[in-house]
Amino acid sequence: MGPPDAGRPISTIKITDWKRVSTAFEKIDTPPLNSIPDDIRTTEEIDHAIGALTSHVTTVVEKCERKVPASSDRRKFPPDILELIRAKNAALRRASAYPTPEY
Repeated sequence: MGPPDAGRPISTIKITDWKRVSTAFEKIDTPPLNSIPDDIRTTEEIDHAIGALTSHVTTVVEKCERKVPASSDRRKFPPDILELIRAKNAALRRASAYPTPEY
């Protein structure tokens, strides 16, 4: 007998905090963006600007990501929401078990 997961690594997913990404992009005074010249004249400067901007976006998004196990991507609901879901499910069970006009 082997391990229950048959030796496979635990799969993970990346979750991005888009509010943090948005906040990070609001900061204008950053070294990658400061390296882009105000007056672009040549194709090399265009390539440099595109590379700097792409690198900055990639870095910001990676800093705002976190890895979590793929099986735990569901968020916990507050107790009042759980109570509403339970009540809805109970009503659906009653309606399917006893199909009457009142249900």
